[in-house]
Amino acid sequence: MSLNYTISIPANFHCPVVNSLCPQPQLPQTSTIALNTHVDAATVSEWLRKFNNSFSRFERIASHGLYSILEKEIQNITPLLSDGQKISRSPTHYSGISIMINDLVKPRLIQLQTAYTAAQKKLVERPKEKEKDVRLAQKWEELGLSMSVLENHADCARFLIESGLAFAIVGYRESCRNPDLHDLKLDRDGHPMLKMQGIFRRWEAIAKELEYDPDSNTIKSRGNTAVIWNYFHPNGLVSKDRFTYDRVYPIYQLPQTEYESVLRHAKKFYETNPEIDLGILKDCVVQFYTNPRRQGISHHPLLENLHRNIPVHVGIRLITANGEVYSFGFQMSHEEQSSILTNLLSNYLKTGEAKISMLDYEEFRKHEGRIVTSIPLTSLRCRNILNYLSDMNQKHLRFQYIRQNCSNLALDVLEKAGYEVDIRTTVAECFSDLLPNFNQFPIIGPLIAKVEQVRDRIWATIPKSIGDFVDLLKSHVFFLPKKGVTFLCNLLIWKLGAWKMTRPLSPGVEDERFDDRKKLQNFSSVIRSWSDLFKEEPTRVYHSKNFIDWQKRQKSTFIEPYSGRPKLSIVPSQ
Repeated sequence: MSLNYTISIPANFHCPVVNSLCPQPQLPQTSTIALNTHVDAATVSEWLRKFNNSFSRFERIASHGLYSILEKEIQNITPLLSDGQKISRSPTHYSGISIMINDLVKPRLIQLQTAYTAAQKKLVERPKEKEKDVRLAQKWEELGLSMSVLENHADCARFLIESGLAFAIVGYRESCRNPDLHDLKLDRDGHPMLKMQGIFRRWEAIAKELEYDPDSNTIKSRGNTAVIWNYFHPNGLVSKDRFTYDRVYPIYQLPQTEYESVLRHAKKFYETNPEIDLGILKDCVVQFYTNPRRQGISHHPLLENLHRNIPVHVGIRLITANGEVYSFGFQMSHEEQSSILTNLLSNYLKTGEAKISMLDYEEFRKHEGRIVTSIPLTSLRCRNILNYLSDMNQKHLRFQYIRQNCSNLALDVLEKAGYEVDIRTTVAECFSDLLPNFNQFPIIGPLIAKVEQVRDRIWATIPKSIGDFVDLLKSHVFFLPKKGVTFLCNLLIWKLGAWKMTRPLSPGVEDERFDDRKKLQNFSSVIRSWSDLFKEEPTRVYHSKNFIDWQKRQKSTFIEPYSGRPKLSIVPSQ
């Protein structure tokens, strides 16, 4: 970098503002130039060379880079600042060197000191942002995105990570294995480019049109916040809402070879289940997937029941005969979730409203082994399910974490595919299931397991009439204790908000009583009167653990390990 003017500054010059903001003791002693020694022309020239090579980068990162990168850059440039200060104070034998220092070093040193102090001040004033940027940089690197964006376009990186857009871009890139279709590209000048409405556009242009709203967790049009944007295959960013739509829409297109592979694998389902619609072509597939996570729980055998009882989301896909992929799930909006999760001890079991969202939110999230179960479908059943989803999403659907959650929609779709699964349990059973089994204890566990096997074989030989009599006897003996447990469980869920709702039912909508129908129901809240405290039905839990158990018994189930980056796990690994 060169200056077109000459400034003559005395050797003892100090800038009061700079010196007050950036006192000398803050600089680590990393200088290679000893103080109070004579400085020669070579030393001055070398400092100027280093300045020209590094200052423009420092300025750029200070203005446009992540705070975490700026902190490292401050550390890197500190020796240059320290050396420059020592050169400006060092005595010289020759007037020519003094002129070089006054005309070339000191003006640049003032620039460097000013930029350095401003950068330090920025970090001091924004400690939380710096911590967030550290985590952002880690995610960015894991996603395999261009690191130069973090140095030159931090606003773009923050937008992509905070909105979740980065995970959708990489998820599609990894799924189709074609970065020309989906990726964060760089223009000829290094400016980031995103795919929007089928073409790659520069970030600076997109930033003028779109903004991220953290309150609703959506990307919206600037000046018209009613327009929601999401990222889908193949056009990238499009003005489609995941929650509000007239008709369900596909989010991906499988190549023919992958479609055939999925359909072939799905037919293994008939190895453990009867075939429905015999003699009719099955050219579509419904998939159910779950993402069990350990949530930090150790792999110790005594903790396996605890891990198994952690609820997980159930996502659903439909794959049509032409390879179109529909991905959907039962999900509350960000506002509804916020209302419930603000106080877990009093709101966790509050009833909220939900929608059937397109591109299920779990598709591109990290997991510890995704469990995917495929079932063949006729085109008619597939079409009926799609019509059902479109119709249901026009209604106000109720959501409650234990009574009506994502697994209820999965049961609904599974029934329309021709199969039924019972995943119900109770609050009391959930608590008892958290405890380890006796056969999981070390040393004595294997012996107890053998005793249990012998017991089960003996019990299997007992006539059914005797078994029914024993069950009847137990129901009478334990009637009062069981009622007491039911009352205590209902008190617990009442305390956790089971009597509350985020908003009442729409006018004219019937407040349905609970029954065993495996369908989405409309209800105001789980506990509606004092008499419900003595009923067993409010303690009924639709638990994903039982759904996962069912998945693991199916021959058409595969487990997709996490590859380190998000992607659609539709096709079983070969």
